[in-house]
Amino acid sequence: MPIVIDRFDGDYAVCETGSGCEPVYVPRIRLPAFASEGDALVLSEDGVYTIDAACTATLRKEAQRRLAALLHTEKG
Repeated sequence: MPIVIDRFDGDYAVCETGSGCEPVYVPRIRLPAFASEGDALVLSEDGVYTIDAACTATLRKEAQRRLAALLHTEKG
């Protein structure tokens, strides 16, 4: 199950699990150098975080769809 980077706070990435639980704090040093807000992360068995590109793309498309729907609703 991927976790998603919500924001960065100092030396940590504050991540959401999607289960409504407390956020997960991941040291930035353990993330890929190009990781950014909204990226979905997967922790491998050997303790390495990688970006799940397919999941990240799906999440970004869904966010764009929701924003477009919200903007359309506000105009109408």
